[in-house]
Amino acid sequence: MRSKLFIILLGISLCLSAQRHSQFLGLELGGDRDEFVDALEGKGFEFEEEDDECTVLSGLFDGIGARIEVMATPQSHTVHLVTVYFVEIAGNEVGLLMKTNQVRKQLKRKYGKWDYTHERNLEEWSSPYARVSLGKKRLKGDDFKTLYVQWQDRSGWEALQREKD
Repeated sequence: MRSKLFIILLGISLCLSAQRHSQFLGLELGGDRDEFVDALEGKGFEFEEEDDECTVLSGLFDGIGARIEVMATPQSHTVHLVTVYFVEIAGNEVGLLMKTNQVRKQLKRKYGKWDYTHERNLEEWSSPYARVSLGKKRLKGDDFKTLYVQWQDRSGWEALQREKD
């Protein structure tokens, strides 16, 4: 009887963990890149450019002009990482500080625990199946840093590691 109960609980646990993916704007990471990008375009984002591993879109995110990068694995095109750069406020230090504090509060409210890494100027919110990061980065060709937020899916990241090998 115990072994049957154990097997049932193990099966339920595996099913639940297999279905958990990080989400971005209600869309699950860990799926097909083309479907993910199509869904973002359906939400009003505009396609900018694409290569084998990265699709770039632009549009408003949380009321601010943003650049969205959707990273996918090179072979299966599984989405493993989405990064939002708040480009509209990048050169404005006051706006950048205000938006950073706002996003930090939103992420803390949604994900609870976080860790600040001084060496990389990065905060991370983690769960068993995803990582959400907040930091500042200088984009190619810019003289200033901009705020970014990243959503990374564990299963997509694992697929990326398998395809690299």
